[in-house]
Amino acid sequence: MMRMPFASERIQRVDPRTGIRVIQLTAYPTPCAHFLYDWPCVTPDNRRVVLFCQRAAARDAPWDLFRVDADGLNLFQLSERGERMEDGGYYGRPAARLTLDGRTVYCAWSHTLCAVDVETGKTEELCSFEKHLPKGGVIRNIHISANGRRLFITHTGGIVRLDMNTGETTSIEVEGYLFACDPTGPRLVITKGTVVWGSVEREDGSRTITNKGELRGKWITDEDGNDIEYFCPEMYAHATLLGKQLALQGCGKPPHKCIWLAEKGKEPRKLVEGPYFWHSGASWNGEWIAADTNWPDQGLQLIHVPTGRFATLCHAGASQEHYEFGHPHPCLSQDGSVCVFRSDRTGVPQIYAAHISKEFRERVIAGELSGNDKWMP
Repeated sequence: MMRMPFASERIQRVDPRTGIRVIQLTAYPTPCAHFLYDWPCVTPDNRRVVLFCQRAAARDAPWDLFRVDADGLNLFQLSERGERMEDGGYYGRPAARLTLDGRTVYCAWSHTLCAVDVETGKTEELCSFEKHLPKGGVIRNIHISANGRRLFITHTGGIVRLDMNTGETTSIEVEGYLFACDPTGPRLVITKGTVVWGSVEREDGSRTITNKGELRGKWITDEDGNDIEYFCPEMYAHATLLGKQLALQGCGKPPHKCIWLAEKGKEPRKLVEGPYFWHSGASWNGEWIAADTNWPDQGLQLIHVPTGRFATLCHAGASQEHYEFGHPHPCLSQDGSVCVFRSDRTGVPQIYAAHISKEFRERVIAGELSGNDKWMP
């Protein structure tokens, strides 16, 4: 297939309450989604964003890879593969990761892992995992090792490690779920416990989705799943690693309205307190965290990790309902100057980029902005 550029779909705006420049990157009336917010989806030069767009407005329509410049120009389709959405993907999207150098997307269609060139869309099939998967099994996620030379592919039956130099694949046994690769060395971060989705009835008679299983915390292992060490308790609503550090940051479960920070060998501490932080992603340099808020929605918050100061960045205007496409899921660039998020404010989930000026970040660090302050460029 010939990959092709599309006309710009961008819509430019300024947040009326904070003055931050926000660009709507996609506008075609089919759902769009950025990559998982635990890993950068912006190239290290802050030039491009990679994302998914659904091919048609149908429940089982496949998802295609796109890239777009961070200013909303040069929307470019990278892939057109598959006839329907992926059974094992996150809400039907193929498991995918952008390499830290911003040149390649590793993406899994069905049982096949591919490398997609971000510049041209050229796609190379790297490996089939069919022999490792149980009957009817599907690929769930992809993680990249600290040195970038190993991939860890999670599936319904466990984990497969792929050596990029030799092409060797090895099944890894762990007592839990692979949460992340330790970015500081050849180790894995594992979540122990079970996830059993169900529903509970609230006091007002309404129902909400909940995990009826039990998550017992995070452990660290070597890349073979051995040498297990305790890391931290499971106290988060949602959490990610703090960029390239072996530290965990995440939003507290009610009634805690905070961002927890956990480091190996230390007691977890509350980095900041204020609104109910919901989903939070960190910049790769570990200096910044962006979090959406809920109950009530007080906008996306930008948090400076060294000082613990934060301010409202912008307002996504998302529905924030149960369905994942109404959740902003903010994801920061490697240096924390671009925040990519999703909103269904138009009625269709689209992708946005908030451009965070140096002046705004300096005012957050200095404590000159609070959650309700207005800053205009």
